[in-house]
Amino acid sequence: MNDSGEMKSQAEKRPVGTEASKTIQAKYSSGFVARYLSGANILDIGYRGYLHKAVPIVAQATGIDLTYPGYDGKTLPFEDNSQDAVYSSHCLEHIEDYVGALREWHRVLRIGGFMILSVPHQFLYERKPTLPSRWNPDHKRFYTPASLMAEVEESLVPNTYRLRHLVDNDQGFTYRLPPEVHPGGCYEIEMVLEKIREPAWKAIPDLVDVDIDPKSELISWVGFRPPEHGFRWTDGMRASMKFNLTTAGAEAVQATYARVLLTLDTFGKQRIHASINNAPVFNGTRIGNGLLLDIPTARLRSGLNSIDFYLPNAIHPASSKDLYHLGIAIRNVKLIRASRPSAYSAAIKGIWTTFAHIFKRA
Repeated sequence: MNDSGEMKSQAEKRPVGTEASKTIQAKYSSGFVARYLSGANILDIGYRGYLHKAVPIVAQATGIDLTYPGYDGKTLPFEDNSQDAVYSSHCLEHIEDYVGALREWHRVLRIGGFMILSVPHQFLYERKPTLPSRWNPDHKRFYTPASLMAEVEESLVPNTYRLRHLVDNDQGFTYRLPPEVHPGGCYEIEMVLEKIREPAWKAIPDLVDVDIDPKSELISWVGFRPPEHGFRWTDGMRASMKFNLTTAGAEAVQATYARVLLTLDTFGKQRIHASINNAPVFNGTRIGNGLLLDIPTARLRSGLNSIDFYLPNAIHPASSKDLYHLGIAIRNVKLIRASRPSAYSAAIKGIWTTFAHIFKRA
């Protein structure tokens, strides 16, 4: 029997999980296993699912579930850069802290290792717009290829991974069945990420304890106009400020009294919804110039962070002669950190320093 025949035989005999079993033969015959799952050190996260007798995806893989010694459901008991692959089939949608999970799975991968993820497709499996799931009440989120990629981009530092494979897997899907009937065949999104060595240069530099003006490249300005006269206007209803924090910087800003202070102007009366890393931190209406938005930092973390704005009033330009001033203008960003409660006075001093800085600029 040749190598491909032996691999097919292995696939047919291997009692893997319910969803993985649907495509395991195809993964062998197409070369998917040889390319992504042939290393000696492989973790299969949540491999049993609802089948207690299921085995990991390939023979050399270590099956990880809540009964694995040293695994607490969050932290894997493996060293950094120690695994050739991390495989997870229909598990991520059950995990509340997807950011922590993706970062942990990425942490244990060696450079050149692969993270293989399969999740149910919202419009193949769920076939409805919002939670709860029709078929599994434990599902925390619905997924499309775009939303899965968005979670990856939110969780992992830019240029520490590359997307190698992303497909809608509808092999044998029963399109004839209506949404209220459980579908047959495959109904998943399949993704492969490769861990790469981060380059010496940073896509988004570190930001901590610095005074940021609108021209600064320490922040990636998404949904903002180019800087003009000391301001940076949003150009629509949504905008984001993305920046990176080192582990030490994140620990510092998560300390008591640490804040992000944004100095902004509004065009007209603006409703401002702000969030940090998808957690709401401000919802109110503002009008005027030199306004101070005080944002708590509990949701900041090491790696990529995002302050996102939704501005429902920003639908009209200032005038026919000025098509650019929409929503809010960021004038200044200040990240204040204080490591102990006793440092409260230092934080207050920092706030007043910011005010002084604003008035000096004005």
